[in-house]
Amino acid sequence: MLSEIRKELRDVNVRVLNHEFVKLAEEGKLPMERMELFYSQQWYIVNYDVRSLALMLSRAREPDELDFFFGVIQGDYQGLRILNVVARKDVKPIPSAVVYTHYMSWLANYANPGEQVLALVVNLPVWSENCRRLAKAFKGKLDTKFLELFAGVEVDEGLAERIISRYQGQYMEIARTIQAYELAFWDSLLQEKE
Repeated sequence: MLSEIRKELRDVNVRVLNHEFVKLAEEGKLPMERMELFYSQQWYIVNYDVRSLALMLSRAREPDELDFFFGVIQGDYQGLRILNVVARKDVKPIPSAVVYTHYMSWLANYANPGEQVLALVVNLPVWSENCRRLAKAFKGKLDTKFLELFAGVEVDEGLAERIISRYQGQYMEIARTIQAYELAFWDSLLQEKE
């Protein structure tokens, strides 16, 4: 199922992976203020993602679901601790940048564990790749611990498939929505006035 969904998401994933924000960073042309904006928006996002993941964990029905959500929440919590040091907390959230975390909250409250896992497993590899590229572009120029943490994310797709397959869900709709919100995050970082 995941391979079929990824085929459907190819266009939006290509747009995220080839985003101008990441390209400018790799070319050394992205103003440092944009990375500060990236971190401040991630501070807001990850704060709420940790809470949403905790709710997902609390709603898990099977031991393998507990394992999956516990693994994800550990990474996000570690990321939050890093952001506590590197991110400005006085910057207001940009609505189009943080819509992803609001959708995560919706998933935590209303989706079943299969739908929740699907959203995470289609999003994390794309997010991870952009973090890897940004970490490489900014190594030695700013603190890249947060980027390096997420650059190393590995998802157990076999485990994810087992969890997803035990539920019925609006899988394609959820996959499209989470990736559209991922794209909105990257777009907003370039559109927001400094």
